[in-house]
Amino acid sequence: MRHPLAIVFASALFTSAFITGCAWVKTTPGGEQVREATAADVGGGTEVGTAVGTTQATAAGIPRNKDVIREEQVTLARNRAAQIGGDTIVQSGAPSGGTLTFTVYRCR
Repeated sequence: MRHPLAIVFASALFTSAFITGCAWVKTTPGGEQVREATAADVGGGTEVGTAVGTTQATAAGIPRNKDVIREEQVTLARNRAAQIGGDTIVQSGAPSGGTLTFTVYRCR
């Protein structure tokens, strides 16, 4: 028979790995048409606004995976860019907690 404390520990470990490694944000159909680029890539584009991607930096008090956080921030920004008529996003600042800001362009 397994030790109850070991079962609790294993469950907590699995849960924290699941929470910190999973992306919860989905790309909308419009967001799928938006690309992320660098400032050098949008020389001929027209700036149409700003999109902010904000997501949770921690889950249940546990820091989340930075790559997953960034993926969610980009997805949120792509979705917002599509809503305001953009087709390209460019990161416009350093991440701050769970927030990352992008400039939205219409290039096509």
